[in-house]
Amino acid sequence: MSESVEQLTADVTNKPEHSSIMAAYLYVSGQEPRALRIDQVGAALLRPDALVWIGLHNPPLDILQAFTEQLGLGSELCSDLTGEHSHPRFTDYDENLLLIAQSVQMETDRQRPHFGTIRFVLGQRFLFTVRTGPSPSHADMRTRLEKMRHRIDRGCDHILVDLLNGLLDHYAEIYKGFERRVDRTERALIKVAMNRVSIQQLYMLRRDFHRFHNAIEPLGEVCARLARLKLDPIAEHTREHFLALSRRIESMDRLFSNLSDDLSFAFEAGMLIEQARQTDTTRKLAAWAAIIAIPTAVAGIYGMNFENMPELKFKYGYYMVLGLMATACGTLYALFRRAKWL
Repeated sequence: MSESVEQLTADVTNKPEHSSIMAAYLYVSGQEPRALRIDQVGAALLRPDALVWIGLHNPPLDILQAFTEQLGLGSELCSDLTGEHSHPRFTDYDENLLLIAQSVQMETDRQRPHFGTIRFVLGQRFLFTVRTGPSPSHADMRTRLEKMRHRIDRGCDHILVDLLNGLLDHYAEIYKGFERRVDRTERALIKVAMNRVSIQQLYMLRRDFHRFHNAIEPLGEVCARLARLKLDPIAEHTREHFLALSRRIESMDRLFSNLSDDLSFAFEAGMLIEQARQTDTTRKLAAWAAIIAIPTAVAGIYGMNFENMPELKFKYGYYMVLGLMATACGTLYALFRRAKWL
C-alpha cells in the first residue's frame, strides 16, 4: 500500500488481470471511475472519499484470497466466501456484512433453470461481489449506475439495493418463462391424453417451482431483517429500501405460488379428463361385448351337435336364427346409442 493517492488516480488498463475479475473500480465523487489492479485495492481504500466496487465470477482461490487480503476481511468471512453455503442468508461481521443470494439462469434449449450463488460483501466504502455458477452479469447495472453517478455516490449500501433489484428483475423474467411453460402444459394436458412423458414433465416443472421458492422466500426474510436491524455498513435511510425489497420478493413469491397452484389444477383437470376418456372406452368395450355375446351364445348352443334340437330340420331355420341374432344385436346397439355408450 505504499503507492500514493495520486498514483492510484492515474489511468490504468481496463484489461482485467484474470478472466474471473469482471471489474475492479475506484469511484470518487466528481471524478471518472478508475480501474484498479489487485495490489492497488488496499491503498485505494485509504482515501476517505473512496468507493471501491469489485466483481468476480467463478474466481480461483488465489485470486479470491488476494482480494480478501487487500480488503482486510477476517478469516471467518473468508471461509464463508469460499464455503459451499448457497442458502440465502446474511451474516454480520461488525464492520462488514455478508449477504448470500441465489441466482438463476435458464437453459436455452430445454428451458430448465440452473442455480448459482451470489455473495455480496458490504463494507463502509467497498462492495465485493463473488458470483459462482450460472448468474446474470452485473455489467449492465454497473454501466447504468455510472451514468447516474449520484446513485453510486450515495454509498455501497445503495449499490447493493440496486443489485438486488436487478436480481429481482431477472427473477421476473424467469417468471415469464415459467408462465409460458405452464400455459403450454395446461393446453397439452387438455388436448392430449396423459402419458409417461407428460407426467415426467409435470414432475420436473413442480420440482423447478419448489427450488425457485426455496431461492426466493428466504431472501425476502433476509431483506426484512436488514430493514429492522441496525448494522454498521447499512445507513439508516437505506433500511427502508430493504423493506421495499422484502415486499417485492413476497409479492413475486406469491406469483410463483399461484403458478404452482395453476399447475396443480391443470394436473387434476388432466387426470379427470383421462379418467373420463378411460370411462368412455370402458363403456364402449362393455357395449360391444354385450352385443357380440348374443351371436356368440346362439352359435355356441347350436354348435353342441345334439340330434334333437329345434329348427335343425326346418327349411328356414338357419335364416330365422340369423334374423333373430341380427334383431337382438340391432336392438342392443340402438339402446346403447341412446344411452351414449356408443
